[in-house]
Amino acid sequence: MPLLQHLEELRKRLVMSVIAIAVTIAGCFFFKGRLLALLVKPLGGRHLITLTPTESFMTTFKVSAYAGLIVASPFVIYQIWAFVAPGLKAKEKRVIYLATVFTSLLFLSGVAFSWFLVLPRALNYLLTYQGNFFNQQVQASTYFSFVALFMLAFGLIFELPALILTLVRLGIVSPKWLAKNRKYAILVGAIASAALTPSQDFVSVLAMAAPFVVLYEISIHLSKLVKKRDRVEAAGAIKGPEGEATG
Repeated sequence: MPLLQHLEELRKRLVMSVIAIAVTIAGCFFFKGRLLALLVKPLGGRHLITLTPTESFMTTFKVSAYAGLIVASPFVIYQIWAFVAPGLKAKEKRVIYLATVFTSLLFLSGVAFSWFLVLPRALNYLLTYQGNFFNQQVQASTYFSFVALFMLAFGLIFELPALILTLVRLGIVSPKWLAKNRKYAILVGAIASAALTPSQDFVSVLAMAAPFVVLYEISIHLSKLVKKRDRVEAAGAIKGPEGEATG
């Protein structure tokens, strides 16, 4: 398409994405009571405090905005895909399509892992630490920001297999290279876990670093299967229907 048509297509995709985000944010704000009740469950019955007259409203709006962005993300990802797909080759389309689906599932798995397994235990540890000396008061805005960043960090960590498999499919890295540099990857994972965890406490960092190591090892084995399948497909493309080389 000419440049002006590309720009018009981009404008249409952006407008549709903005409308979808606005609608989902409004919907989440409408159900704000249920949303807040769900998000405070990891506190185990503790009450939140606010320090300014506007904090309750602004915090509720921010929570609705975060939730709305998450709900609208599949539609936004589809709009991005629909814009770039016409300019890609068939193999590139297949790689990016599979990567998009895979990354979405992994991200949701990371969020679920942090919500059900890590966050309640991390909060219990942090809020009861040296309880005989400190009277822990949880501020509403700080708490919801902590929860959002905590789940986002785990979601990003769980994207590791998709990132590695995409790099392998594109020929940037190989399974042999991944295995050879395992110790450096573990070091990077530990540093990333410490940087991504909002609280930087030992329990949360360890809870994030452990899945990183496991996912890295899984990625090595999956990348071997991917390369093996690519070799089989390449061999099939070279040979004819009766196993003879085409020419």
